[in-house]
Amino acid sequence: MGDVGGIAEILDKIGPGRSSRVVQALQERFKLGPAAARKRISRVTPPIRRFPIPLLPKKEVFLYHEDQRKTERFWTNLIRDLRESNSVYGAALDGLIARGGIVSADEFPVISGAPLALKGQISSDRVANTLVSAGAIERITLADLGDCIRIARPEIGVADTRGYRPRVTAEGVILDGVREWARKLGLGAYNSINIRGEGRLRQVGQFNWDLSGPSYLLPLRRGQAKNGFLVADAFADGILDTSAIQFFVRKVQMLRASSNSGDTLPLLLAEGFTGKALTAGHAAGVVLATPANLFGQKVGAAIQSLVETLKNAAAIAASNPERLAKLVDDLSEIEGAAGNLRGVLFELITAYLARLDAVSVDVGVTARDLDTGKMADIDVLKVRSKAECIGIECKGKQPRGVVALDEVE
Repeated sequence: MGDVGGIAEILDKIGPGRSSRVVQALQERFKLGPAAARKRISRVTPPIRRFPIPLLPKKEVFLYHEDQRKTERFWTNLIRDLRESNSVYGAALDGLIARGGIVSADEFPVISGAPLALKGQISSDRVANTLVSAGAIERITLADLGDCIRIARPEIGVADTRGYRPRVTAEGVILDGVREWARKLGLGAYNSINIRGEGRLRQVGQFNWDLSGPSYLLPLRRGQAKNGFLVADAFADGILDTSAIQFFVRKVQMLRASSNSGDTLPLLLAEGFTGKALTAGHAAGVVLATPANLFGQKVGAAIQSLVETLKNAAAIAASNPERLAKLVDDLSEIEGAAGNLRGVLFELITAYLARLDAVSVDVGVTARDLDTGKMADIDVLKVRSKAECIGIECKGKQPRGVVALDEVE
């Protein structure tokens, strides 16, 4: 690298980095004062570049040498600096990574750590658009999932598209269970607790949540407010670290600072948390819990088994159908779980029956029409020979349920 005020040498040593990090390195290497070091940075010219998309707070810039732009170190250092500077963009990326690297476009505001609209704050829409412009995430449309947002750079995270539906199903079971738990304890208004997947508003203040509802607990009433709120976000798969919970902590802190209504009881659910995450969450006044904490070890283990079962649905339906019966039995302790599992279990039972005279059976297949390019989802694909396959559409309805003509057409 050519030397540009000593900055090229610094970047060669420490890699791409935010300006404050480079300033510190310049001071140590060349015995400069802070003002002199910042002056050098203000005068950088190619091949030293400033990342054109503003992602860092306090108008900091991210510096790199042209040769470093397409390297893994560029992205790993960028996510490091976003985390260290408490950037909302870093919180959003970590929230997305914690969700398996992919969410439906409608659910991005939940894990963005940003408000829908709040004076002086970056909105969730702007967070998404900026990260798309930066090349960190991308908007895609999938036949079976619809409009989604996913991680675009494998250097910072991998999108588990295959695990998306199993995770959403398991999280639906968790949220159903939390709602019933909250109802029984009187933590929220019985008929006003809304959860993800039901199409009802889950906004409190200027923030979206996986679960929300008014609470009339005395400690949550503030000033003249008649009620506070119960809010929760849920993750079915993975251990959350300090970075992964920052989006939730940001939402809780900004909600408290910006709301004139009652206080909030915030609950974050996940398979598990690191020790540092537990410390950080408790310091922020957030309740961190696992399904095993709330529902017992048996149910907690069953939820994890559910995720793995759904990821390998066809194989398990064909070789180990007893596992399905055990799952249903173990999860029966969570009220409301049946509604979330009905459609999925119907597909697995169908796959089990279809395999009796099939060469192979698969569940949840996305097919593409070679002539039109259109995509479609096949619930169960049964292959009987090289020349014959059967696509089976499953409708898990109530007993004596009737399929309408438009559903068939």
